[in-house]
Amino acid sequence: MQPIVLYDIPCKLPKKGWAPNPSKTRFCLGHKGLPYEVVWVEFCDIAATMKAIGASPTAGKRYTVPVIKDPNTGALVSDSHAIAKYLDETYPDKPLIPRGAHVLVETFETLFINTVMTPSFKLLMARTLEIQNDISREAFIASRLKMSRETRWEDMAPEGKIQQMWAAFKRGLGVVDGWYQKSEGRWIMGDTFSFADIVVVSWMVWWNTVLNKQERQEVHALHRGRWVHLLADVNAECNTDLGSFEKHSHSFL
Repeated sequence: MQPIVLYDIPCKLPKKGWAPNPSKTRFCLGHKGLPYEVVWVEFCDIAATMKAIGASPTAGKRYTVPVIKDPNTGALVSDSHAIAKYLDETYPDKPLIPRGAHVLVETFETLFINTVMTPSFKLLMARTLEIQNDISREAFIASRLKMSRETRWEDMAPEGKIQQMWAAFKRGLGVVDGWYQKSEGRWIMGDTFSFADIVVVSWMVWWNTVLNKQERQEVHALHRGRWVHLLADVNAECNTDLGSFEKHSHSFL
């Protein structure tokens, strides 16, 4: 089998991968044991590169990653959910999304983002700028200001609001911890591992890259170590090594 090509965004840290959506595809490919190779695309070059290879835009008619090119079938697939569905249809061993649960899993991610990520989005974006390669900083700032409806980068996470955003982030994690408790199993679907668990830990890959050491330690300690254990469990399930809490030692504060 020829390796599937995964388009991903690099950063300036030694371990280049950080972005949550491409991380979902990395976990999916690992879970299914499919070989793949990465093509790194700078943030500022995403639209031009995706147009050049013939990839379809995703939500909001934006060109994004992940995109995969499967030389075994000729398929070119955009969007992490569409990629997971394609992988299940084309390589059905070890399914990612239980039959009939595709809409439920998509809804789960929307709810997760609204609960955890939206209240702290600007803080996480401010931290993410610090790991961008110089060539992509200007494009990253412009796109995130537009997404956040701000006009000045200084207003993304002003000093007086950082603690408020951080507290909201941790409250959101508390809500999601309650969901996992109610599942009565290791995974959000009880004893069934699914793409929904990959969704959660893929966002964790991002946090663990951009949060400072003290913040990572706080997340590590929350909810009886729920998040560090979940990340370890998904890495074990997918034969991957993504986003470990111990991997990053930089500090932006």
